[in-house]
Amino acid sequence: MSPDAYRQQLLAPLRRGAGAARRELAARIWFRPEAREKQVSLEDLYDAGVLSGHVPSREQLERRIPRFDAELAEANAHLAQTRDALTNQLTRVEAELADARRAYDRHEREFQQAVDGWRARVRELEASTFWRMTLPLRALAHRGKLAMRYARTLPAHARLLKPRLATARQIAKDEGAVELLRRIRSKVAARPRPLGLTPRPGLEAAIHPLHVPSSEKPRVSVIVPTYGEDLHTFTCLKALAAEAARVPLEVIVMDDCAPQPAAEVLRAVTGVRFERNAANLGFLGNCNRGAALARGDYLLILNNDAVLGPGALEALLDVFARFPRAGAAGAKLVYPDGRLQEAGAIVWRDGSAWNDGRGDDPERPEYNYLREADYCSAACLLVPKALFEALGGFDERYSPAYCEDVDLCFRLREAGRNVYYQPAAEVVHFEGASHGTDLGHGVKRHQVENQARFAERWKPVLAAHRVNGALPRLERDRHACRRILLIEACMLTPDQDAGSVRTWRLIKVMQEMGCKVTFVAANLEQREPYHAQLQQEGVEVLYAPYVRSIEELVKERGAEFDIVILARYYVASRYIDAVRRHAPRALLVFDTIDLHYLRNRRLAQLEKNASLAQGAEAIYRHEIDCVQRCDVTWVVSEVERDILAREVPRACVLVQTMIHSPAPTRAGFAGREGLLFLGGFRHPPNVDAARWLAREIVPRLRERLPGVTTSLVGSNAPKAVLELAGPGLDVVGFVPDLAPWFERCRVSVSPLRYGAGIKGKVNHAMSHGLPVVATRASIEGMHLAEGTEVLVADDADAFVEAVVRLYGDEALWNRLSAAGIANVQRHFSTDVAARGLEKLFEIAERRAAAAAGQRLTSASRAG
Repeated sequence: MSPDAYRQQLLAPLRRGAGAARRELAARIWFRPEAREKQVSLEDLYDAGVLSGHVPSREQLERRIPRFDAELAEANAHLAQTRDALTNQLTRVEAELADARRAYDRHEREFQQAVDGWRARVRELEASTFWRMTLPLRALAHRGKLAMRYARTLPAHARLLKPRLATARQIAKDEGAVELLRRIRSKVAARPRPLGLTPRPGLEAAIHPLHVPSSEKPRVSVIVPTYGEDLHTFTCLKALAAEAARVPLEVIVMDDCAPQPAAEVLRAVTGVRFERNAANLGFLGNCNRGAALARGDYLLILNNDAVLGPGALEALLDVFARFPRAGAAGAKLVYPDGRLQEAGAIVWRDGSAWNDGRGDDPERPEYNYLREADYCSAACLLVPKALFEALGGFDERYSPAYCEDVDLCFRLREAGRNVYYQPAAEVVHFEGASHGTDLGHGVKRHQVENQARFAERWKPVLAAHRVNGALPRLERDRHACRRILLIEACMLTPDQDAGSVRTWRLIKVMQEMGCKVTFVAANLEQREPYHAQLQQEGVEVLYAPYVRSIEELVKERGAEFDIVILARYYVASRYIDAVRRHAPRALLVFDTIDLHYLRNRRLAQLEKNASLAQGAEAIYRHEIDCVQRCDVTWVVSEVERDILAREVPRACVLVQTMIHSPAPTRAGFAGREGLLFLGGFRHPPNVDAARWLAREIVPRLRERLPGVTTSLVGSNAPKAVLELAGPGLDVVGFVPDLAPWFERCRVSVSPLRYGAGIKGKVNHAMSHGLPVVATRASIEGMHLAEGTEVLVADDADAFVEAVVRLYGDEALWNRLSAAGIANVQRHFSTDVAARGLEKLFEIAERRAAAAAGQRLTSASRAG
């Protein structure tokens, strides 16, 4: 039926009505007011023309349908063309990627062959007659270079000769010529560790009976995923057996449906739990299943081709003991031939990763300090079990393997936890024992695919990372907000001298404020156990033979530091020029430790010695010169700050004092006895004080306090001090832990007759609630009120009287004990140190902003 016939049939019943009513009714039934002859959407035309019967709309719809079909056909053709182009482009990209993978593999093989060839050539050359015959010539040339380097430092040494001779004469006078010679020998003796890789133990020769102790309440559950390679698994289990003697653990060998069951091959091994999967789950699924079966507080994911070194598990656990926000800890991975495989990993902006230090010497300092890392390989990764479960284990999107460990570490950080690289945990890793290293075949092909998944998943986070390969030394410590180089005269020894205690604790405060600290001793020494302890505190400690000179270090790495601190005038005077030349953007800080010239002036006055006075004036010129040439000078007290304000009014001088934390006092007055003198005897004022104490004070004390012993505790006691031992005076010497002495003794004495700076022996004792009797020289600049916080006396009789009074008055003892702790809290706490550092950082930021503004101005003028 045509549209007109249909309309006539529909309107026929209405024609019988009146004309006006009929037209009104027809309009209401047939026509929609909004449907007019205009260009409207197809949906509206369909609604009006088909559903409502509006003929003009239907006619317009009929006219537009052919055009719409043509447009749709054209769009479909264009879409098909675009899809074909994208498909072709994707095919080309995949082909190029495959070519790149093959080229990479080829280049890597060629590079390894070249390295092997170079090594063979080196061995051949070193074994040649020519090489042996020219050895003397090469040695002479090397010594010539050393001589030239030393010659460049002669002017600085010459300037320091006079004060050093004065110090040497004083040491010889107080401690004897033998002690002077011993000190000189210790300064010039160099004991650099020889360079060269040390091969690690390889695989066990065969599988033999082995028992791995297993705990009913394991602290650590070790998950060992396996797929064949049973001799590797046995070697791994043998190392775990040794660790089980130190840490309660259980070992779960997860057999991923290997052709030959691990439990059968390793039937000679007892104490191990063997679990076999019904089907192959891949590394990721295998580890997740093993974690679900574990009972320990911690999970150690450990490849079956990874062999724990002695103490490695304890070192990993120590990370969680010391860092409450730790979420995972990884080990230093080393190849069997001694090369480094991984010292933590760096993840770049594109999601690719570097095994930090791969192929390098694992003993190099930059790979041996505890630090945060982007991730650590699951070849050996320790994670709290509850945390692993809370995150859902390894993410199944990376199944069967690769990138699941990187993703886990990123999710840990997303949850507010940190990932740490622990260099003290060394693991020998036979990389690729199960799946090889070819990225184009087998399970390894998933490494490239999963990297793309990981990059897409963490794209917003990775945007803050550097592009691949850019400044890896900075990326290694990406989390640092400031980088500080600290150069001291020698290795810090906090159990032997108060200056080292201050610097050690100052470094700790810097780290808590987000700084990365690099420490180097001017004599480049590597001294156990101190350098290893600093490394475990997260400090990069540099030393010989990996650093040949401070000048070369500053030249190579000066640009990376925001602040350079030179401690003591005889260090600063040698290296100020090098720092200015090679680290121009760094804020240069001169740390006086104490004003050496002030101490030596006071000694000269005390001894009435003209030679000492001349030496003191030489030191004065050097110290004031350093103050003038550096951006900031640190002193330890307001007294020294005021002195320098008069001497060098334009200098920027900040107080950065000693740091102590009040310790709880367990023993009361009645449970204590004896007197304590504390001091490192390399410090001449302590030697002088010990001699005055022994000759003038102890004999009087024996009369007033019979049976009471005075103990001299401190490192490096020379013969002159050892000979002071006698009735009522015990020369104890060095003790590694002072806390028991602070709890055992009733009174601490500090009979210093001269000195400068803050006396660590005084506020260290007060921090433990041990009251002090001291001379005025001992408490200078310490904000101590006489009679309220300390008893003060300068002559022998008054000193003895003060000791006797305090020793017998419990009420006075309690008042001084409490007041001393309060004084330490007010003036020497970590909060006080942090406020001082904040001032320094503000100066550094202003200086950096001014320098950036100058560079911008210069660039605009040049443009």
